[in-house]
Amino acid sequence: MKKGLLIILIALFGISSLKAQEASSIIKVNPIGFAFGVFNVTYEKPLSAKNSVAIGASFFNWSNLGISGVGGSAEYRFYFSNNSEAPRGLFAAPILDIGSLSYDYKYDSTTKKESVFSIGGGVKAGNQWVWDSGVALDLYFGYGYRSANFENYNYSGGYPILGLALGYAFGK
Repeated sequence: MKKGLLIILIALFGISSLKAQEASSIIKVNPIGFAFGVFNVTYEKPLSAKNSVAIGASFFNWSNLGISGVGGSAEYRFYFSNNSEAPRGLFAAPILDIGSLSYDYKYDSTTKKESVFSIGGGVKAGNQWVWDSGVALDLYFGYGYRSANFENYNYSGGYPILGLALGYAFGK
């Protein structure tokens, strides 16, 4: 165990010493989600000095509640900073996401499973920092709207977006 931890620390130190002058892509995870059993990873690719595209995937499994799900998202970021190029600085982005959720429920003393498909969209704004070490920090907020079709009813409504992502930027 100690040997594995030492290898991981050496690898992380080596990666952090690489320069990321012009980030050609960033891979990010949401560390807060881990506390709630949610794994989220995002890949962001700059398209120009002021724009980028980000694709995300999410997975969670709350087996104690009989709930699991997967999702995907896409966003197109507009960066506004005059002092830096994408993917650094202030940004705004329209977002689109889809998801599938399965859950168990009791009906007439039997456990049944239902699956739900949802689609949503919204807008978010934030700031992304990318240091020379390649470490990236993405903080954002916004508002989204989701529609989901359940077996017995349909749901639609708004929700706040608040996030934090940590990652690594790979240079050219």
